Amino acid sequence: MGARYVTDLIGAFERNAGRPAIGAGPVVMGFSEVLADTYRLAGVLGELGVARGTGLACVTDGNRPEALLVRLAAHVLGARLTQVVICPATHGLDFMLRDCAPALVVHDTPVPDSGVARIGLEELMRLARSREGRPVPVRAREEDVARVTYTGGTTGRPKGVASTFAAMAGRTDARGKGGAGGVTGKSAGGGEGAAPGGPRESVYLSVTSLAQRSGGRCLEHLREGGRVEVLGPFGVEEFAAACRRLGPVSTYLTPSMVYRLLDDPATADGVPGLARVSYGDSPVHPERLRQALTRWGARPRWRQGYGMNEAGVICRLSEADHDAGVTDRPYLLGSVGRPAPGVDVQLRDQDGAQAGPGGIGEVWVRSAMVMAGYWNQPGLTAEVMRDGWLRTGDLGHFDADGYLYLDDRVKDVVMVDGVNIYCGPVEAALTRHPAVAEAAVVGRADDRTGEEVCAFLVPAPGRVPTAAAAAEACLLVARALAPAHRPTTVFWEAALPLTDRGKPDKRRLRKRAAGSAGPLARE
Repeated sequence: MGARYVTDLIGAFERNAGRPAIGAGPVVMGFSEVLADTYRLAGVLGELGVARGTGLACVTDGNRPEALLVRLAAHVLGARLTQVVICPATHGLDFMLRDCAPALVVHDTPVPDSGVARIGLEELMRLARSREGRPVPVRAREEDVARVTYTGGTTGRPKGVASTFAAMAGRTDARGKGGAGGVTGKSAGGGEGAAPGGPRESVYLSVTSLAQRSGGRCLEHLREGGRVEVLGPFGVEEFAAACRRLGPVSTYLTPSMVYRLLDDPATADGVPGLARVSYGDSPVHPERLRQALTRWGARPRWRQGYGMNEAGVICRLSEADHDAGVTDRPYLLGSVGRPAPGVDVQLRDQDGAQAGPGGIGEVWVRSAMVMAGYWNQPGLTAEVMRDGWLRTGDLGHFDADGYLYLDDRVKDVVMVDGVNIYCGPVEAALTRHPAVAEAAVVGRADDRTGEEVCAFLVPAPGRVPTAAAAAEACLLVARALAPAHRPTTVFWEAALPLTDRGKPDKRRLRKRAAGSAGPLARE
């Protein structure tokens, strides 16, 4: 039998024939049209060498609804899809296109020559729409790798997260349920009631990358018979206009997007038409979240998801939890919630032993949603996966009611606009400047981007620390990686504080950065 994740999608498209499905401005495709185009694309892709178990890469310069059609066609064929939406933080594209071993690269923007066949997205769509939309059997199987999604890596080389169709189905199941999963030694019950603006009555407005969470959320909304609208780069004015035009709207936002809406006079007191907001990707400031909940009133309804590409959703802070956060339990707004259905969470020390009650430990997770492993990186996979458990790299603690609070990170990463910026590659690029002897990079809260990249530099012997040298070093980062990796604040230090193991003490540096309103360089 075909993989349930795909057959359920096809069934939803058949059941909802005649309803609007995917829009982008004035153009709206119906469910029947989307299904026919999916079959057409599957036929063309099959003739171009894409089959069950082969790789397919789709690279677009921004979000395009056609990318959703390519994804659906790849799923029908059982192909291994790698989707990339170009953004300011994109780097290592040449590596990705070699590493994912695609039989074909579909693109609407220039891409590096990876030595495999390529076709423009417009040409692919033209070929597809010149043929009949006859049904194509679902060839995907549960154990097949559905997607290889690339994230930043600690060494600067992106790493591919391989997820099977069975894991994708697990993520769908978790999104569709309320309640909580398993927490070792904790109470984990409860759920959330229904709220207006469900999938069939609302439009899902996609404003984050279709290559990441938003693409999956689009398919989940379509699975429930709802309409999806793909918006270009997020802008307050454009987002608010779309909500007014399409409402009731549900959406997924990064915290930095929420902050921008709060800080704009036109949307500071609410966004008409916005019914539901899910948010995540980076830590949210509790007080800013409180501002949104109190200023915007009963609508929209809010839900937070704590998760990662490797694990899917881990915890949820429900709509009811948000209500309690502005009334009798304000501390909940600093939590990432309780484990999602079917998810087991444990906190463990550096030796893998479980932390005691109330203790801080690394978050380990086990569920049907966990990745199969890192593509072509068995050593890295072995580091993070142990007997079915995945190490997240986050440090946290549970309260008596089973709510998880994140205290720090084991992984050395800064989240800028929801994008992981790994510190190691940034530090390596900074130290290529002759004036820099040592570099340590940490994140600092930022109302616009969620976090910003802060660098602490130690000058090379005989070199005078200057703002000009700091700017030149930061430019090396932008050139070596991507513009989004460039530090926005630099501090010159005589020496870096060290831990008892002789490593830069990032916790102390984060506190120092948080307490300083630094310009590009402080001498």
